[in-house]
Amino acid sequence: DMTILGGCIAALIFAASTAVRKNASVYPLFLVGAFLMVVIALVSSEANTAEFSSTIHVLSMYIALIGLGFSSPDLSKFCQQLMMGTNMLLTAWILYQGYYAEPLKGWQISNPAGGTNMMAAQLNMTLPLVLSRIHNSAREKKVAYIVLLFLNGVSVVLVMSRNGIGSMLIILTLYLLFNHKRMAVLAIGIIMSVSVSLDSIIQIPFVNNVLVRMRFVGYVPTAPRSVIWQVAWGHIRTHPMLGVGPGGPRQALQVVDTYHAHNNFVQVALETGILSSVIFVSLTSLLLWLPAKTLFGRREYFLPTLPILAYASYSWTAMPL
Repeated sequence: DMTILGGCIAALIFAASTAVRKNASVYPLFLVGAFLMVVIALVSSEANTAEFSSTIHVLSMYIALIGLGFSSPDLSKFCQQLMMGTNMLLTAWILYQGYYAEPLKGWQISNPAGGTNMMAAQLNMTLPLVLSRIHNSAREKKVAYIVLLFLNGVSVVLVMSRNGIGSMLIILTLYLLFNHKRMAVLAIGIIMSVSVSLDSIIQIPFVNNVLVRMRFVGYVPTAPRSVIWQVAWGHIRTHPMLGVGPGGPRQALQVVDTYHAHNNFVQVALETGILSSVIFVSLTSLLLWLPAKTLFGRREYFLPTLPILAYASYSWTAMPL
């Protein structure tokens, strides 16, 4: 519980410390969007008589979006240091547990601050910073960052998050495609070769065994995402304006033995209504415009926007909000 409240407080402190800078930039749409989502959540909580603790949790997540309403180059160094510290802390935590865990077996590594899959998602969001430092460093530092990148990849695999592994491959592929011309050709060739020969590759005993243990092949979930979304959509149609209320998804989705919709956008619509979800989708779309814009403009700025793509890819099958 404290991690959600703590994250919200940290986001507000960050916003306040940024807003007082002389060279601060303000993004009104994020401030207005966060404010409207908070108001809708309060009305939904009252209308659905939600539990107080659930209301506090949802408000904390929505209020934290205010942190996106301000930016300042003065805090760039601090942000990078915080990201690198988080990256190394998570990597050390996962590797320590992974050393004593059975190889390629899920749900063995715990996360004291939330869901296990969150650790893989957060590492993926910091990978672009490590890649950037590899690109800009020389000699010993470059080698150290390469080793860190390798350990990051091992950590994501050890968490055994299919979404995390997929997102990591997407991030690394995009990095190669848009930052190294020769490697881009090689990456495209490998992707095409694997796509054409996928069936044959899967039949190789060693490869098949690894994919089975990683739950990419032959895994039948008790509640597939499609079923969860179908059940959630039924409740959204019944409560389109205000949703089932903060904390309501736990009861609404208990029929499929889960407590959240495994999708950020569906979760917001289910919990606080379609209008709230539309606002959140709009804010996410504004963020996604940054990597899209850099592709058609100055590509040297594409790498720093990759964390947004890592976050968005995780949002489709989980709830990192």
